Amino acid sequence: MEATQEYTTSVGTEDVEVDPLQTKEFWIKVYALDTPKEFVLIFGIIFVLMILCGNVWVIIAVVRQPKLRESATNIFIVSLSVSDILVGLVTVPQHVAVWGYFSSLHNVVLCKIVGYLQSCSLCGTTLSLICIGADRYRAIVQPLRPRVTVEHAFIGCGIVWAISLLYSIGPLIFMGLNPKYSSPGNNTAIEYKCGVLYDQIDLETYIRLIDLIVFYLIPLVVLVILYSIMITTLWFGKSPTNSTTRSKKKALKMLSFVVVQFMVTWAPYHCLQMYYKYSSDIPPIPLLYSTVPLNITFFIFCCNSWINPILYAYFNENFRKEFVRLFPSFNTSTQVVPSAGTSQRSNTHNSTKPNTLVSNVTSTPSNT
Repeated sequence: MEATQEYTTSVGTEDVEVDPLQTKEFWIKVYALDTPKEFVLIFGIIFVLMILCGNVWVIIAVVRQPKLRESATNIFIVSLSVSDILVGLVTVPQHVAVWGYFSSLHNVVLCKIVGYLQSCSLCGTTLSLICIGADRYRAIVQPLRPRVTVEHAFIGCGIVWAISLLYSIGPLIFMGLNPKYSSPGNNTAIEYKCGVLYDQIDLETYIRLIDLIVFYLIPLVVLVILYSIMITTLWFGKSPTNSTTRSKKKALKMLSFVVVQFMVTWAPYHCLQMYYKYSSDIPPIPLLYSTVPLNITFFIFCCNSWINPILYAYFNENFRKEFVRLFPSFNTSTQVVPSAGTSQRSNTHNSTKPNTLVSNVTSTPSNT
């Protein structure tokens, strides 16, 4: 009530409350709070570049390095990178256009395809994460059972994307072009914009709720259970050698961070979407009706797509070494060749020492 008290008008001797959403003053405040389109564009470009560069590098690294291709986990990581690339190519540009420039697609085919690919990226990400978790669970908790082979990983990826492609048919049904009427002068103009069809709003609301449950809450519960069992096994279990334990713990730490950041980055966006769709009494606060909440939660959501490659590079030695091979200038551990005077002095006093100046760029990476 406090938020609406300033929007009143006098009728006779009584004050009649006016809906703020129907006042020009309210929407002036909303538009003043909207995120500047330049900011949305800059963040969009940065995120697209980070997402594409990181995930394309992951795919190139796996294709180039035989040791990386021998791991079923890395095959699932490539599947995850493909879904992240879809986010960079489709989801981010579409968001910038709509919530930065209030523009929209005017072709019904493109409108449906964009919605379809966005849904595919959502499904592909969550299902790939479950596959990665299941593969690590098999290797750590059930080490005596046969490992998941690369062939099995390819079959799993095929199932992941088959489910994603079939489930994402929903946007093909409820997405389309809606008419928007305007009256320039004495004429009435009709402009068609891409969005949820007016007569399919209820269907889209139910599908969004199913998305939240099936592709966020349930996968999150499954991953938390899997990784909790793995952490318990590594903490209290015994491994043949200390090096094996360290290797497992490093891999588990990397993949656990992937799950944690998936949970943290996706939660705000899903919560805001559910709030807007299921709250019939949104307080008339200008900030809630501006583009600020949507833009903030969306870009937090997209952080998931560029953080993943960083986690792989930091925790996986083979990925790090492949990165150095592709970009030798980033190799900070290569020893510097001494000058002629220093070399001569060194040879005089240490003539019996062999030359050990071997760059780690040419060393054979260990298989993690």
